[in-house]
Amino acid sequence: MQSLITRRALLTSFATLPLAACVSETARVRYKVIATVEVNNQPMEASTVMEVGYGRVKHSLVGTGGATKLYGEALLFDLPNGRSFYIMPFEHEKSGELSQIWETAVLQTLGVKSSVGGLTDTDFSKIKGASGRMPFRYFGRLPTFASFGDETVPGSIFEFDPTKFNQVFPKVSFKGLEIEITGEPVTDKIRNRLLWLNNSNTTQVFPRDPRKYTADRQKPLAYLINITSFYGNGSR
Repeated sequence: MQSLITRRALLTSFATLPLAACVSETARVRYKVIATVEVNNQPMEASTVMEVGYGRVKHSLVGTGGATKLYGEALLFDLPNGRSFYIMPFEHEKSGELSQIWETAVLQTLGVKSSVGGLTDTDFSKIKGASGRMPFRYFGRLPTFASFGDETVPGSIFEFDPTKFNQVFPKVSFKGLEIEITGEPVTDKIRNRLLWLNNSNTTQVFPRDPRKYTADRQKPLAYLINITSFYGNGSR
């Protein structure tokens, strides 16, 4: 199975830490991702609840670093015209790479300037004490926005630019993302919507044709993802 995220840096899952590593400090933050659009000039919101855990790693093979684990799924936004879109739990970079976003974006949104691998005691205290609702901050970038020509056909997924929303969804404009700290359960509902996510025989329901696309930056989204791409690494 092709890996979703190719750029890991010092970020790694708690479950895949080297045996010699020691997680000396941990913090979890559960948050609601809230997307706002305007439909015919009327505001409309949809949300999903996610959770990210952070750990300080000592005595690993690469020295001191950080570990993360993300729980949750893509945000499903149903529009009144019967169309829908999804905000995926990754960023599609210009290079074609799909990279982790929430682990760092939550830190930035909370005002934590340290990297995951450099979190301090003060940073952990700020993460543990987080509260309220705040604008999403991630260096001016956003997660990947996607929709389907037909939700029953996985390969019909396509990516679109949220700054050009009305080119895909007429009379709809994207207003922004926010994060709200919450105690609500982590969302688990898109399996009931995209039934092929429950395919127990294979994780690969998307097209693959390496002869047609030689570089990741040339590949449509359908050629880069699999069903695990709709979830954080802790929910797969």
